[in-house]
Amino acid sequence: MPDNNPINNQSQKETNLAGDETKTIGLNMQDKLTNNLQSTDDRTYQQNILITAKGGSISFVGRIFEYSVRFIFSILVARAIGSELYGLYTLGLTIVPILSMLALLGLQTGVVAYLAPAIREKDDKRIWEIIQVCAGIPAILSLLFGAGLFLFAETVAVQGFHDPRLIPLLQIVSVSIPLDAISFIAYQIIISYKKPQYSVLANNMVLPLAKLALTMGFLAVGMGVSGIILAHVIASFIGLVLIIYYVNSLFALNRSFTPSKQLATQLLRYSLPVHLGWVFNTIRGTLETLVLGFVGLISGVGVFAVASRLSTLGTMLFLSVGNISTPIIAEFHNRGETGKLKRLYQTTTKWILMFNLPLFLTFVFFSKPLLSIFGGDFTNGTTALIVLAIGNLVYTGTGIGANILDMTNHTKYNSINSIILVFVTIASDLLLIPRWGVIGAAAAASFSTVIVNVVCMVEVYALLKIHPYGREIFKPLFAFAITAILFYFLNPYLALPSILYLLVGGAILWSIYILILTRLGFSEEDLLILTKLQSRLKSMNPFRRPVVQ
Repeated sequence: MPDNNPINNQSQKETNLAGDETKTIGLNMQDKLTNNLQSTDDRTYQQNILITAKGGSISFVGRIFEYSVRFIFSILVARAIGSELYGLYTLGLTIVPILSMLALLGLQTGVVAYLAPAIREKDDKRIWEIIQVCAGIPAILSLLFGAGLFLFAETVAVQGFHDPRLIPLLQIVSVSIPLDAISFIAYQIIISYKKPQYSVLANNMVLPLAKLALTMGFLAVGMGVSGIILAHVIASFIGLVLIIYYVNSLFALNRSFTPSKQLATQLLRYSLPVHLGWVFNTIRGTLETLVLGFVGLISGVGVFAVASRLSTLGTMLFLSVGNISTPIIAEFHNRGETGKLKRLYQTTTKWILMFNLPLFLTFVFFSKPLLSIFGGDFTNGTTALIVLAIGNLVYTGTGIGANILDMTNHTKYNSINSIILVFVTIASDLLLIPRWGVIGAAAAASFSTVIVNVVCMVEVYALLKIHPYGREIFKPLFAFAITAILFYFLNPYLALPSILYLLVGGAILWSIYILILTRLGFSEEDLLILTKLQSRLKSMNPFRRPVVQ
């Protein structure tokens, strides 16, 4: 879409010479948009919407690719070792994100908040000082935590989970703690530069592919669970090397070591209040797995892990859009542009819901055939999958409130929320898991995920007077309701084998939803993205006739 007048004299000549080719829906949409959005402020907002959509879509595609590879990985491993050993594998990896997050001290938030203005001002000295502090402190702490887990692996395995088979697994996985911590900081640096494609290549593509290939090789030579854990560690190292390479391509790292104590103090003052929130959120996300392990339901850990793996598909667009939006939220807030922040909040929430509503129906109607792919041991997790899907739908459907709180200098609210929610989650887990096992774990997880974002949404409204729902939100909701009703009555007639039922039924369900949504029409922001997408696809068409000058 052009930056000045909608159609200038040169473009009119090109339009006449090109004939019918340029008389497309895309041009009509551009005409409509440029007539409605003409001011400089609107063009700036359009640019940020495009950055959000482009970055979010790149990240989302990467997450989908990663999810697909990990889905294949999970099927391979689950079928090879069964639900109990899969539970051991899951428990071994669960410790890593907790210790990695502890080592970060919240600097993954500070690095974005401080780097964004330094990058905009092209202050290389400031950028280098920020990178040194935000990468150096977590590197040292994560090495210490990794060494601690290696030395105390026996205590954790025997005293904590009552299973000595975990000892060698914990010792191997301890190596990945510093790898994960440094990778997280490097990822945030790339986000600050608004270059998510680099992180997508490293974290979402190369890393899972390397892990899958290494796992297949180690299983082929009979290494079992230890081989799977080792594959994870080696793949993490490969991913770290690649992402550091990309950071270096954005900002040369071969510089003298000049840490700033004053900057370190400032960053820690900013980041430490957020740190508790990140740590408690990480713990909250793993509590069900840990409690299932503590009470001795190792096979239940495996079933819950598979159900969780499936349900997290619904959070991918949510996380992708949230991550790429953080520097834009900070920019709007720093300029006092609350109106634009509100539009961004509502637009991203609608996009997230447009994807998650039909996905929720997929989990409800096809939970058993989905779980059967992993093996017969896992089909008793169908109810758990549906419960998790409900939680994720509400969680994602309440918008990116936590990101807004972080980027508008209200980080303490996220920290307080997370502390309270950890205790709520612990209480829910201890109450529900011993009584209901895997279903109890799913209910506890869903309850906490619903609470966390509803509370954030209320706080954002109380502090900034903005909410995530505009009038356009009713279109995907209406399409969802009609699709659910139609497929409910159609479903009994789809008497097909499990996998065929999943493929055919899923295609029908999504087709109904997309058709209804298309008939309801799209907003200006949606049309802007569709126009850009159509232009990109046209430019890639090898049969396109060149425009005569």
